[in-house]
Amino acid sequence: MIRWIGAAMIVFGAGSFGIAKTAQFYRQQRQLRSFLNMLELLKCELNYTLFPLPKLCRITAERSDRICASFLNDYAAMLDGGACRSTAAREAFAKLNSALPPDAAMAILELFGSLGRYDIDGEDNLLRLTQHRLKTALERGETEKRPMAKGYALLGLCTGAAIAILLV
Repeated sequence: MIRWIGAAMIVFGAGSFGIAKTAQFYRQQRQLRSFLNMLELLKCELNYTLFPLPKLCRITAERSDRICASFLNDYAAMLDGGACRSTAAREAFAKLNSALPPDAAMAILELFGSLGRYDIDGEDNLLRLTQHRLKTALERGETEKRPMAKGYALLGLCTGAAIAILLV
């Protein structure tokens, strides 16, 4: 009886590892989509309201997902506190529990490090470039990582089953 309980625990543990890796992939994709939506909202607010950057971020945060709203509110608070844009962006991003790939995180940090320095056309180009970089990361994740994510879940369960068979 104890062997069967041990075998079930091994299968569950190995399967949990694979499922956790799969969940991490889907979390990354969801966060990329959230940041893409936030950039679209930010672009609309920037073009039509012309508010100062901290107020612009707070207005956009009201209409964004939780993770983006948290980032924007922290960024705006640090700007109001006198921090420079790049420092505020780095510190606000560090507070997040982000699963973004490194290239997407760098694109967000570069955008918010230089946002507010240019005229409206320059800001639009900067937002458009960042959106393109995030879309590229999203597409790459879809094509490269989706099969791997499913493979991790299956590999975890099969490895656990193989170890359990060997031990029982």
